[in-house]
Parts: sequence; structure tokens; C-alpha cells
Amino acid sequence: MDLDELNRLAVRAAEALKVDDAVALSARTADSMVRFADNSATVANRVDEAELTVYLAKAGRRAIASTSNLSQAAVEGFVKDLHASMKGLPQGEYAPLPDGAAKYSQSGRFDRKVADAEEKLPELAKAAIDSSLAAGGKRSAGAISAWKATVAILTTSGTRGSDSRTAITLNIRSFGEGDASGHGLSCSSTLRGFDPVEAGRRAGEGAKRMRQAAEPDAGKYEVLLSPAVASNLTETVAGAASAFSVDAGTSYLAGKLGKKVAAPPFDLTDHGVVDGGLGGRAFDDEGSPTRATKIIEGGVLRGYLHNLTTAKKWKAETTGSAGLIAPHPWNLEVGAGDSSYEEMVKEMKKGIVLTSNWYTRFNNYRTGEFSTVPRDGAYLVEDGEIVRSLKGLRAGDDQLRLFSSVRLLSKEREWVQWWEVDTPTLCPWILVDGVSITRAYD
Repeated sequence: MDLDELNRLAVRAAEALKVDDAVALSARTADSMVRFADNSATVANRVDEAELTVYLAKAGRRAIASTSNLSQAAVEGFVKDLHASMKGLPQGEYAPLPDGAAKYSQSGRFDRKVADAEEKLPELAKAAIDSSLAAGGKRSAGAISAWKATVAILTTSGTRGSDSRTAITLNIRSFGEGDASGHGLSCSSTLRGFDPVEAGRRAGEGAKRMRQAAEPDAGKYEVLLSPAVASNLTETVAGAASAFSVDAGTSYLAGKLGKKVAAPPFDLTDHGVVDGGLGGRAFDDEGSPTRATKIIEGGVLRGYLHNLTTAKKWKAETTGSAGLIAPHPWNLEVGAGDSSYEEMVKEMKKGIVLTSNWYTRFNNYRTGEFSTVPRDGAYLVEDGEIVRSLKGLRAGDDQLRLFSSVRLLSKEREWVQWWEVDTPTLCPWILVDGVSITRAYD
């Protein structure tokens, strides 16, 4: 059955059980992927999935669950079982769905060329590999994926609609002599905006430049974060801005509304729908319209992300960020600066350029203390010049100090989404003062 029919079936079953509110969210996705290693494609597959998520509220109790068993009998039984599970739950804070019904149509962020790109993926992967080889890499590995999704909603308050989107992403690592490596990404909601050649060039160039890399001296450095690294850290700021995280005691932004939490050049906005955005949709999981929400403006925390329930508790309005349980960002945008990458490097007296990272871990969520492991391309800068490559380092800081020490942002920005960045983020290069650098294995 189609998504609308699936939602109607679930909502009718919920209404028969006399619930106060019900939401049916159904989704159909298709993900085509090509993996490659040693400069050749190794695996090609496509995964088509359909899933139904149902949210029920009754007498102050709420329950949510998902199923991929979508026959009529299975869906009706699923809703009944979910309803029965509510009996043992405690009553809690709850805001009902709004009375007014809304209707949504597809937002037009669907690129048919991406949706039909499955047969082109090996060719696009080859373009990235060839570009990496030309730039100095010896062998490359990674994955390219083209993804399409349609999400439909129906609520007992009459809100209904659907939204479709596409994305194509490439993640490539290139390797040179010894353990030298470089990394490249390209992410786009359209095929026209996708650039595997540039991603491959960056990976190959990084692998070439990382020959004879050495461990750094421990100390405080100016650090220039690439869009990939900066997006990884920025995503954690948006997570801390969820009212759910604040209420749960896991946010360093608790108690900081209206206060300075970053340097004045730093702005952070979440968008439900935005040109170029790889994520998001016109409606959230409660059927509220999504919108642009200023999280940080001029370095000041302007607001938290809310769903209906957290908004009621905070005497605020929903920001269209539901998550039926926890509000979350859709597409993040960091404001652009007025510097070029080259100008930012020249501004550094004793610094390090970081192009990629992984294993970002928090020592303390309340204070925002974290560490992350740079990899693939790290370069020591002295008096505005890159003097050598670095390996075996770890960066550590706390989010409040780090973002309060932002000095410059680049004019150029890139969309980033990969396994270290779940939320699509439009991000510049960011120059930060006073970051602690240690050797990774000390």
C-alpha cells in the first residue's frame, strides 16, 4: 500500500482505541551505494526500505514505536500492542497536538537525476579515484551513495502531507607512502552540485602532503578547522541546544539563554528547508511547520530547539524541531566570514590546520569537555606558512571556550554530511585560538 493509505490505516486503528492524539509517519527510502578499495569498485548494492512510525498519547501517557511489517493485519496489531504498552507507563508532561489541521505538499527539493543515479555511481567513483591519482595519491578507498526518501504524515488533528528529498554523497580516503593519507568529501542534494573530481583531488593531494609527517609538540595552538571538522563540532552545539538535552542535564548550554556562548563572528541557524540542504522537510514529527531557527546570533544564544511538549514546559513556541521525544536540528548553517583560506593561514603565528577528524568523545556533557582525533591531513603553520605535516595528535577543549575563541571564518562554505556528521551542515573554515594539542598516545 502507498504511504498515505498506510497512515490512514494506522490512525483509524488508533482512533478506535480512543486515544487523545495519534501521529502516523511513514517513510519509503532507496539507497544505492558503491564501495571502492585499491582504486576499484568492490561492492554495489541498493537497499529499499519502508517503515511506519506511530505515536500515541492518552491520559498523559505517550508511546512511540516503528515497524517494517506493513500488512494491514500487522499494522492494526502493531497499533493495538503499542496502545496496550501505555498502561504501565507513568503520566508525564505532555502538550496535545494543535487543533488546526495543516496540509503539506512536496517541497520541490527532489532531484530526479539523483534519484536515477544508480547506474552512474561507478563512473562517478572512478572520476574521484582518477582525480586522486593525478593529485599524488597511490590508492583510494571509500563510498559513494545516492539516496532518495519520501516521508508522509497524518495526525488525528487532521494534519497531512508528504515531502521528498534526495542526496548524493562521496567519502574518499587516499593513501600514499607509508601511513600517509588524505580525505575528501562531496555532498549535494542535486547532481549538478556534486563534485567527485574535487573531492578526489583533495584526498590525493592530502596523501601526497602527509609524507614524512611527525608528531607535534604538546601545547596550545591556533587551529584552523576545515568545514568537515568544524561541522562535526558544530553539530554537537546544536545537540546541546535541544531543550530535551537541557532538561536532561546533558547540555553545556543550560542556563545560558541570552548570554554569550561564542565569539561575535559565530552565527548558527537550523533550517527545516533550505536551498542545498540534504536533510529536513516541510513538517516535523508532530505536523508543525519547520522553519529557520536562530540558535546562536552574534555569539549570543538566542533559543533552544523545541517540540510541543518542551515548548509548553518552557512557555515558548515549538520551533518545528520535533522529534516526538527529543527536538533535533534538520539542516545547520554556520554564517560565512570575510576571509579566504589563504588569508587565514597567513594570520597564524603558531598553528595547526586540521582537515579531517574522527572519534569525537565527551568527557563531560555538562561542561562540554571533549577530545577528537585528527587524521588524514594535519599541518603545522609557523609565521603564516605551512612548514610540515603532522600525525599522531589529539585535540581537546570545551565547547564554550572553543567557540568563544573563534577569530576568523572563511567566505567559502561547504555542505558536509558523512559518518562523523549526521546533520547536514553548511560550514566555513573556522580559525580558533588556544586549542590544546597533545600526542595521541601520551
